[in-house]
Amino acid sequence: MKKLRFESLELLSLKERKARRISFHPKMTVIIGENDVGKSSVIKSIYWTLGAEAAKVHPNWVEANIKSLLTFTVDDVRYRVLRERNRFSFFTDDGKLVIRANSVVKELAPFMAELLDFKLVLSSRAGEPEIPPPAYAFLPFYIDQDDGWTKPLESFANLAQYNAYKKPVIEFHTGILPNEFYVLEANKRQIQIKQREFQADRNVVQKAIEKVRLTVTFDGLELSTEGHEVAIERLLVRLKQLREDRRTRAAKLAEILDQRVITDNQIATVRAALQEIEKDIVFARDLPEEILCPTCGTSHQNDFANRYSIIEDREACLEFISDSSTKIQQLAKSAASVDAEVRDADAAMAEIQAALNARRDDVSLADVIESKGRRIASDLFREQFDNLTDEISILVNEIKEIEEKLSALKDKKRRDEIVAFYARLMLSYLDRLDVANYSIQEFTKLPARISETGSDLPRSILAYYLAIINTMNEFSTSFFGPIVIDSPNQQDQDAKNVGAMIDLVVKAVPHDAQVILGTVSLHDQKFEDADIIEFTDKLQVLRAGEFESVHATLQPFMDMAADAS
Repeated sequence: MKKLRFESLELLSLKERKARRISFHPKMTVIIGENDVGKSSVIKSIYWTLGAEAAKVHPNWVEANIKSLLTFTVDDVRYRVLRERNRFSFFTDDGKLVIRANSVVKELAPFMAELLDFKLVLSSRAGEPEIPPPAYAFLPFYIDQDDGWTKPLESFANLAQYNAYKKPVIEFHTGILPNEFYVLEANKRQIQIKQREFQADRNVVQKAIEKVRLTVTFDGLELSTEGHEVAIERLLVRLKQLREDRRTRAAKLAEILDQRVITDNQIATVRAALQEIEKDIVFARDLPEEILCPTCGTSHQNDFANRYSIIEDREACLEFISDSSTKIQQLAKSAASVDAEVRDADAAMAEIQAALNARRDDVSLADVIESKGRRIASDLFREQFDNLTDEISILVNEIKEIEEKLSALKDKKRRDEIVAFYARLMLSYLDRLDVANYSIQEFTKLPARISETGSDLPRSILAYYLAIINTMNEFSTSFFGPIVIDSPNQQDQDAKNVGAMIDLVVKAVPHDAQVILGTVSLHDQKFEDADIIEFTDKLQVLRAGEFESVHATLQPFMDMAADAS
């Protein structure tokens, strides 16, 4: 497992001629300060520099047009990344430019995936395999002040670009499905794309053959006994294929017609019921509002609610008739299409049968030349068709082999072990944070479904993150990043609860983890191996006094990034 560590963050605003340099402790950095002193803006800028946009950013911070330089290490190898608006420039420790990226998805994401050994692959909206942006790599490590404490794994912006991303993200990060699984999955999707391309090409060739009638035929013009016999053999094979196709299409047509008959009968039944309901509506409308049962003497209300239930039945019938009528139209179109296919098959079989009965008598030289040309064209198309079929077969076998490997990696025993490990931690942390009213079934599965309310919600989310983080540390095959938690005092926590939250952050994180914590105060908690940075100036987290030194540090990197443009 690779280790990502942050060393320093330098923020520069040329517009305001202000800057700030923050150094991070290897173990824990606590940034404290009252509201509006800029601690959240600084914290959001850490992962922002690596291409992970926070869910919300203060407009004043955006207006300042911040340039940031983050110094970090991956397995003790030092890098620097400069972000200027939407441009990212990565440098080695000796100042060599590694990559300059303007696109997060196309350029930055593949680079970060390789650097961090982050091999997760998600399907884009178009269904194509795609390496997700860095935000998905950092999701389990970051709780944002604004959106992070309301729903888990939603601290970054634009996460909805992938459907149902939480399950694959959690399965990847916790090690339920290892890196190898996603590498194989990506290979499989690439092969499937190639397979679809070959199938499309083969369909084009097949249509071309059928359109110009270059299917293998025999018209009595073969000039050799061997050619004569081969042609007949091919015709018989083709005739057999056509008969099978016709049988299949005829069965499909019969099925469609059966569905239409059933639907017609259903419509007739519903129409009859509708007539009875109409009578009931008229009958109920003329009755008094209170009806006395002549048998038992019970009084029944004939109010609007009861009459409306009859009307609802009528509307349901009308809706069914409408839907069924649409279905009949669709079935009619399908039947016409399949019927046309059956007729085409009949015509093709008749043509082949006629060819089989053809004779060699009274053949002109022009007939022979024409036949030979058709034969050459037919053989070329057939060869291309067969080659594409062979290529598709090879790809199908490759996909099958990959699927077998994927199946082997879906180790149920390992999954159960990981989920059980997480569940024990989750329940323990919930107890330590005094969260009592929750669903064990929802909270102990991966991903969990946390739907608490009030002050219990932030404490539940913190327990979830810490349980996930420790599970990752135990089982993950990817990387482990700095844990960044901003402002745990949410939803009016009392002093005891917020103290317990900060205490759990200190004590429950893995021993070699790096933590960056933003908070209004220390809440009487003791931090032994940590740096405490206090922000005090309202709306002035950047300082004019640091501008020259930070600008001098960033300028060479900005120059190199500009030269690479």
